[in-house]
Amino acid sequence: MAHVQSSRFHALFLFLTVLVSLLCFTPSESAGFSLKLIPRFSPESPLYPGNISRQSERIQKLAEISHARANYLMSKSSQNATIDPENIHLPVHEDSFVYSAELSLGTPQSSQFFLVDGGSGLIWTQCLPCINCFNQIPPLFNSIASTTYQKIQCNDPRCSKPFYKCVDEKCVYTQKYGGGAVTKGTLSTETFTFPYTNGRVLPVQDMIFGCSNDNQDFTFRGKKISGILGLNRAPESLVSQLKSTIQGRFSYCLVYGDREMEATSILRFGEDTISTRRDYKTTPLMYQTMKSNYYLNLLDISVGDHRIGFPPGTFALKSNGNGGCIIDTGAIATLIDRGPYERVMKEFDEHFKSFGVQRVRKVGGMEYCYKYNPKFRAYIPMTFHFQGADYKVEPTYMYFHDNAKGYFCVALMPFAGKTVLGAWQQQDMRVLYDLNLGVVRFAPENCARDKF
Repeated sequence: MAHVQSSRFHALFLFLTVLVSLLCFTPSESAGFSLKLIPRFSPESPLYPGNISRQSERIQKLAEISHARANYLMSKSSQNATIDPENIHLPVHEDSFVYSAELSLGTPQSSQFFLVDGGSGLIWTQCLPCINCFNQIPPLFNSIASTTYQKIQCNDPRCSKPFYKCVDEKCVYTQKYGGGAVTKGTLSTETFTFPYTNGRVLPVQDMIFGCSNDNQDFTFRGKKISGILGLNRAPESLVSQLKSTIQGRFSYCLVYGDREMEATSILRFGEDTISTRRDYKTTPLMYQTMKSNYYLNLLDISVGDHRIGFPPGTFALKSNGNGGCIIDTGAIATLIDRGPYERVMKEFDEHFKSFGVQRVRKVGGMEYCYKYNPKFRAYIPMTFHFQGADYKVEPTYMYFHDNAKGYFCVALMPFAGKTVLGAWQQQDMRVLYDLNLGVVRFAPENCARDKF
């Protein structure tokens, strides 16, 4: 009997502890928290492809991921707020994503791995009971078992947006993806729990998310991935829902990997961001568009010390969704719209030819590759001239090397219609998004020193 009473007392104590923590925080209060960004090449990643020992295979994989991501962003860019969600066709593949993060939702807490997507808004995860679910390594989120789970009702203003509709007195959504993948579910709210300071956690009530119980034809079957964590500017994204809590700020500093991106980094929000540095350069986000991706106003490009002098509007976002420059961590190599790409690569090619460096066949999607000479040191940087700020990419982050096979490639790839500043060129750079001011700030940093 004493043992039963002790167990009941312990359960009551845990319940009261959770209750107090919930009552002590509301989304209107400012706070900070951080998530571990796990790249797909890390053994910690749910998408870990296994040990790819050959450098050429790794470079090929990096190229595939960059192209898949660009296609994903291009399809999303063609959307606008009036599109019927039944007609949205976005390509989704595990190669469209680089980073994942683990966080908890529900009461009791259920830990889930999400694909981190700066190009998506709605947060969604597979939910029990399932009609159709891709083969996720357990546990799936059990909405019935959570005491804080709530379905959003049809008469709720949050269900009135064109992306959702009322079916059988439930607020539901459907998102279709290229290749036939589709996720369907119920728009819901739940308590999300984030890592906080000094080992504490930060529970946030009434977070909007998609409880997806009908998911078909996804390629990341048999992995721990449960869904997508949207970070773009859409109202349903994590960043938008917590805008007042995180003061509209989040940042990351991608740890450099000389072979491939395999070291974990930190995604910081609110008071955890490093926002007081004096050496930040600042460029505005492009808000004169309904697009929810993070567009920057790219004016020109320099290769080495030579500024090319592209005509005004070369990289402008057009009304049909083409053009524009997105900053994104999902693409690894930077992609440049095909026309400007040819001019940029001519500069690189002329530079290396002037030193007698021999060009070799292309590798993956990288067209400008050269014979490697360990004595050669004249690698040149590249600078993106954004509105109000120059973003310089040092040579360390401009090339992929395969010393064993004796070549290196300029880590730039062509893409028809859009320019994407990728993750490889963002390594060892603190990138801070300030949505309240509508700007992106950046400054060089040794990201390996960024610790929890």
